[in-house]
Amino acid sequence: MLSLLHVATTDEARHFAALGYCPVECSFGAESVVDGLRMDHHGKLSTLEPVSLRAYRDRADARRSDPCFVVTGAADADATFAIAALAGLLPAPGTPDFSCVMKLAATIARADMNPFAERWEESPEGVLLLAYKQQMQKCPHDAASFEKGVKLWVSLITVPPADMLATVQTKERERVRQARQATVIRLHPEVAFVECPAWGWDVWYAEIAPVIVAYQAQSGRCSIGCRDEATATRLFGPTGLLAVAEKLEPPGWGGRETIIGSPRDRQITRDDALRAGMKIASGLTVTTATVGGIL
Repeated sequence: MLSLLHVATTDEARHFAALGYCPVECSFGAESVVDGLRMDHHGKLSTLEPVSLRAYRDRADARRSDPCFVVTGAADADATFAIAALAGLLPAPGTPDFSCVMKLAATIARADMNPFAERWEESPEGVLLLAYKQQMQKCPHDAASFEKGVKLWVSLITVPPADMLATVQTKERERVRQARQATVIRLHPEVAFVECPAWGWDVWYAEIAPVIVAYQAQSGRCSIGCRDEATATRLFGPTGLLAVAEKLEPPGWGGRETIIGSPRDRQITRDDALRAGMKIASGLTVTTATVGGIL
């Protein structure tokens, strides 16, 4: 039977990993807790592919006989899909549906690395990803949400609910509308602070700035992202945003070269998020480059 434990600290993750629980995306700032499967791709492990792709392609069913996992943070698509794959809950390699699910795994991985790279509603796999995101949007950070996410992937892959998929594009248009109504504070010609309950990175990167500091008051979470690796390298050096993550307050920011998030074990205030944004903006040289057609 699937067993999921949600933890808030590195010590807790290590404790349960030592007891045999498989850590999946247990990253805390620059530190990742992993076992032999190495199911993380943040911080020092950022050169690895997303866990959804590696779990399904390389290690499907690896934890079928012992589906015990330890997790942290939000039940995102990448982590929950990986858990479903490791637990043997998805079509296995060699079965007729494997190639279709493999395409889905690759789509989830691309979206996790670069969430604005494609219009996800334009492909069957992208529609399933959007359906997942819409169903999980307001879930708290806890074990029950991860279990819900794992079961949702099984449902979407085996018996996709027609009514749910039919509403995806309608909800997608509404999401874009909300993203365009976000509160925006320009911190630098290339950095903007955005406050919005909707997910809107594709809109904000294209229409506001190549570096976005996004704050959600409801969750008390802040994410700072760059439009692409070239932007991250140009503005922050070879390691991108990882170079500034450890300098931000409160301690515990972490992620990848192109996107970092506030500490997973606590909520932060709007002022905290603004200070983090101003700190990274203050380290950049002011330019007159056009940002998405807007100065």
